[in-house]
Amino acid sequence: MAYSNGVVSVGTAATLICTPGRDGALVQNLGTAVVYLGGPGVTAGTAATGGVTLGTAQASPTMVRSGQSAGTIGADDGLYGRVAGGTSLVAFLGVV
Repeated sequence: MAYSNGVVSVGTAATLICTPGRDGALVQNLGTAVVYLGGPGVTAGTAATGGVTLGTAQASPTMVRSGQSAGTIGADDGLYGRVAGGTSLVAFLGVV
C-alpha cells in the first residue's frame, strides 16, 4: 500500500486538492479561512452548488472513491476546494 500526500493553496477559484483513491482521502484545513469542498463546480457559500465546509484547523475524511455511478462526482473528477476570500492551505493524505 502506498500513500500520496501534499499541501495545496486553495483560493477563490475551484482548486484541485487531490484525486482520492478507492479508499478515499483525508483532508485538513491548515489555514484561517473556511474551505468549501466539492467537485470542479464548487462554490463558496450556501447556494445549491456550495460545498461541504471544512472549518479552520478541521480534518475530514472524504467518502469519494473510484467506481462511483455515472453522473455523480467520482474519484476521476478529483476533490476541489474553494474559499470565499483570500487563500487557505489544505493538506491531503490518500491511499493509492
